[in-house]
Amino acid sequence: MREVKRAATVAQPPSRLYELINDIERYPQFVPGCTHARVEARSGNEIVATLGVRRGPLRAQFTTRNELDPDRRIHMTLVRGPFRMLEGEWTLTPVGPGACRIELAVRFAFANRLSAMLFEPLFQETAESLVDAFVARAQAV
Repeated sequence: MREVKRAATVAQPPSRLYELINDIERYPQFVPGCTHARVEARSGNEIVATLGVRRGPLRAQFTTRNELDPDRRIHMTLVRGPFRMLEGEWTLTPVGPGACRIELAVRFAFANRLSAMLFEPLFQETAESLVDAFVARAQAV
């Protein structure tokens, strides 16, 4: 099993980062390696979404259930995909007027041992790039 933890401080309020993280359909525009993104279901406190990822020989599609705590937290759990386990959490913490700390923690393991050996390092690189992608997106739009 692999674990990725990343954080950054950005001069945007938590509500803005929360909005960007939940704008799943736009991920292919700015998230490295994201080939497609589709919302399967959306309610007031939950989003179920499918993402396609491509990085080197890694080509995967997976679906997560995202439990929403507006402007504070998004907890992701695996619905289906090539993983034995995938869970993560975005945390948004105000750090001053108009700024916040964005944190991502992700734990994952591929279901197949051979796939794990080949693809876990590539998926880790992808996960590690996410915070930077959202910070750059927040500053650009």
